[in-house]
Amino acid sequence: KAVVSTQSTGEQKVPAQSGVYMSYQSTGLFLYLCVFGVLFIILVQTSFGRKLLLKYPKVFTLGLVSSDGATPEQIEQASFSLTFKGQGYSGEIDGKPDTTVEAVVSGPDPGYVSCSRFITQAAYSVLKHGPRNFGVLTPGSMLDITEYVERLRKREIKFEITQVSKPQG
Repeated sequence: KAVVSTQSTGEQKVPAQSGVYMSYQSTGLFLYLCVFGVLFIILVQTSFGRKLLLKYPKVFTLGLVSSDGATPEQIEQASFSLTFKGQGYSGEIDGKPDTTVEAVVSGPDPGYVSCSRFITQAAYSVLKHGPRNFGVLTPGSMLDITEYVERLRKREIKFEITQVSKPQG
């Protein structure tokens, strides 16, 4: 079991670990993305390939990407959903983690709508809580996460805890 001692208190803590997993709606979509990925890697390595990709994006993405941008209907229909799963300890750090939490962040179109909402609300936080003779601050301290999340919730970005599993007893 990996344990780290903090310098200030000497307290023993398990370091944070993370991993990224992706799931797809179908095997066909997964295979399409694999083939497109290999083709893309091959084409971007030469100036001729890059010119082809830029000139004919619809051909190389089977119509998924175009140089025209998204239509209002596509933006209206698009959405995103990210699921975060975490494991930890309900008390003493002993053995394997015994608590699991699942959270979902979702909202409207990630490219045009949600992205701009995330950025403008982060900018608002920086302006509101910006450095006032503090020196360099971390992003978490600048955002005031609770207030940031509440402002995003008012703008159709959902943050939900969907599952919490704690030990029996």
